[in-house]
Amino acid sequence: MQSSTAAAPAEQAGAHLPSPEQLLGRFGLETFRLGQREAVQAALDGRDSLVVMPTGGGKSLCYQLPALAGEGDPTRPLVVVVSPLIALMSDQWRRLREAGVSSTMLASGMQDGHNAKALSEIEDGTAQLVLAAPERFASGAFRAALARRRVSLFVVDEAHCVAEWGHDFRPDYLRLHEAIASLGRPAVMAATATATPRVAQEIAERLGLREPVSIRSGFDRPNLTFDVFGAEGKGAVARKRAALMHVLADPAARPAIVYCGTRKDTEEVAARIEQEGIGAVVYHAGMTPESRRESQQAFMEGRAEVVVATNAFGMGVDKADVRTVAHWALPTSLEAYYQEAGRGGRDGAQARALLLASRMDLGRLIRFIKERETTVEDVKRYVAGVRQAADGDTVTVGHGALGERQRVLLSIAERAGAVELEPAGHEGLYVRLTGQGSPRKAYAAIKAAKDRGWEAYRSIERFSTGAETCRRRQILDHFGDAEPGRPTGRCCDVCDPDPALELAANAAPVSSGGRRSGQGSTTQAASVTETLEPAQAKAFERLRAWRKDRAEGKPAFTVAADSVLAEVLRRRPRATAELIEIKGIGPAFCEKHGESLLAELAGLEAQLDGLPARG
Repeated sequence: MQSSTAAAPAEQAGAHLPSPEQLLGRFGLETFRLGQREAVQAALDGRDSLVVMPTGGGKSLCYQLPALAGEGDPTRPLVVVVSPLIALMSDQWRRLREAGVSSTMLASGMQDGHNAKALSEIEDGTAQLVLAAPERFASGAFRAALARRRVSLFVVDEAHCVAEWGHDFRPDYLRLHEAIASLGRPAVMAATATATPRVAQEIAERLGLREPVSIRSGFDRPNLTFDVFGAEGKGAVARKRAALMHVLADPAARPAIVYCGTRKDTEEVAARIEQEGIGAVVYHAGMTPESRRESQQAFMEGRAEVVVATNAFGMGVDKADVRTVAHWALPTSLEAYYQEAGRGGRDGAQARALLLASRMDLGRLIRFIKERETTVEDVKRYVAGVRQAADGDTVTVGHGALGERQRVLLSIAERAGAVELEPAGHEGLYVRLTGQGSPRKAYAAIKAAKDRGWEAYRSIERFSTGAETCRRRQILDHFGDAEPGRPTGRCCDVCDPDPALELAANAAPVSSGGRRSGQGSTTQAASVTETLEPAQAKAFERLRAWRKDRAEGKPAFTVAADSVLAEVLRRRPRATAELIEIKGIGPAFCEKHGESLLAELAGLEAQLDGLPARG
């Protein structure tokens, strides 16, 4: 392991470092956002920092720019970025390469050939920045490659994952302080979008930050409107549905993300949206990886205007123009809610966060928390199961078996001294049985976990039911933030109610029933064909049959929404260049279905002859 100490980069380079403004110009930007310059300067000065910026606030630039400072430095300094979000890392890696920044990426699931090339780029000094998942530090080859370089900055992205008081605690983050020490203790930047003062303190303690520069750019998102729609009593579900459809019916409210609490709800809500003639896809952990990729790609490329998902969707997905983020079910905490709501309006334009709440939802959340409460007996049973599966005193727990429940049990067992945890690379975690354990420590850890669960519940309960205080003010108070700035649009339902939303919801029928399964596609098709000429309507059915064949047994919307097919008929493109101009059709669609669709259209020419094509 590298034995050198990490002095300030300027001292080691023996040369003057460029200013943050000079580095910013390399990315074609002219001005910093709030807090970015201070974060970059702290990194250049070799100081630790805790960077708390809202989703879309520009955290990534804070550690990307310092990587450019080492150009021409014979010591070949390296910036290491640790993130659990493979999708986000992939997107950042692509953008860095486009900006001419030499970088590489290592994560589970990548081909061996890629990983070997990445290690070579680290060792020979080609890479200025490396993006890595936390489990990579279990790899001896990765650690050896890093040891051959001088690491000037170690970045822990999504740093709330290191904090048990955070909403997304991950045990594989707990050993990062050891990785930092093994690299000669470089400057450390901990970056997160959601950290209450308590979580921020725990992050600093667990990572061993030394007198960190604290940078909080403020959690306020002036371009977000926060609406809570409460539905109670008989017909609550129907009123929630009517409110959601009222919002999504406006084209300006799309693209949109709708978060649901269960896989079943994602399917049902997506079907309802499709019935209104709006292209929607589902995304949840029960789908195959290929199906999830197809849904994500359809949404990212605009072939589907709405994605209805569990919270498995969104982490690291960078779509800047999301206009609405709706929650059909209550999230487990205000932190989780704000992180998901923050995926709207990342382009700076106005967006809406809509929370559809009912007392029934609060009841479900209470049951969920109680069902997940842990006892000492639960921990004992889990440790006994590990012992039974262990080869000697150690067992490997795969990532697939590391659900939230298992992470909690392992964390309590570790705090009680019954197990020791070590990252096992792409395999998961090594769990070593100590043969010891303190019941007193176990009880203390269990009580702390229980307190965290109920505190999280109270935060979202207050937000979803408190109709007397500005929603924005409630969020900022929770995060210990200053007074909000001036909203660029409507602030929230408390400060500036939306009467049309209430009116639409109150007009919903009391019965929460709906059309039988299978009627949705007919209803959607009818609403679309009403806008077509008679000849186009017949051709439209031909295109729907073509789409069914191309779907190969998968849901038809994974190919194209009815609204997209209708627009194809109106425009009647004759080449791929014309096809790709249609909203909802992207490069991936053209590559997979373009030639086939153009051939199908050519076969419909006689049927459409005499009708003008719209440009």
